[in-house]
Amino acid sequence: WIIDPIDGTTNFAHGMPVFTVSIAVMHEGVSVIGVVFDPATDSMFTAVKGREAQLNGRRINAGNETMTQFSCIGLDSYFDDEAPGCFGEIMQRTRFRNLGTTALQLAYVAKGSLIATIANRPKLWDIAAGALIAEAAGAVVSDWQGGKIFPVDTDTYKGRELKVIAANKKVHGQIVELLKS
Repeated sequence: WIIDPIDGTTNFAHGMPVFTVSIAVMHEGVSVIGVVFDPATDSMFTAVKGREAQLNGRRINAGNETMTQFSCIGLDSYFDDEAPGCFGEIMQRTRFRNLGTTALQLAYVAKGSLIATIANRPKLWDIAAGALIAEAAGAVVSDWQGGKIFPVDTDTYKGRELKVIAANKKVHGQIVELLKS
């Protein structure tokens, strides 16, 4: 069990109703069940490995929207030094968002509201459920170089920060290339 009882802790602590409860069941380092609940909107995102992703019992899909001035992308806002230079280009090419909860941004990629989300410092409990939901909806989830994140050895995991991209299939490669440049 990988549980984040309040993903979006800063939002919650400041009275902003943008936070989630994120629960995943992992087997052999891979999420097999994922649930992200948004209490503010009573939205329940779910997925079981190998099956479709759902929002409140209805199938959702990551879609195939391209990167345009009207598409929305989730960008992290927490960096040790400074944001990668490509974030400026992404901000000019899209309508960028930061909800303050990685799990919800992953869920929004799953339902096609965001074409992608780029997270700089999430922990396993921030992504375990949302990554499965996004993948079940047809999105691609990877590290910033396009490599695999899972499996994760949960027995030795000590809170290591991860660099994560979740994006629909049309823009994932573009995002990886921008991050590499």
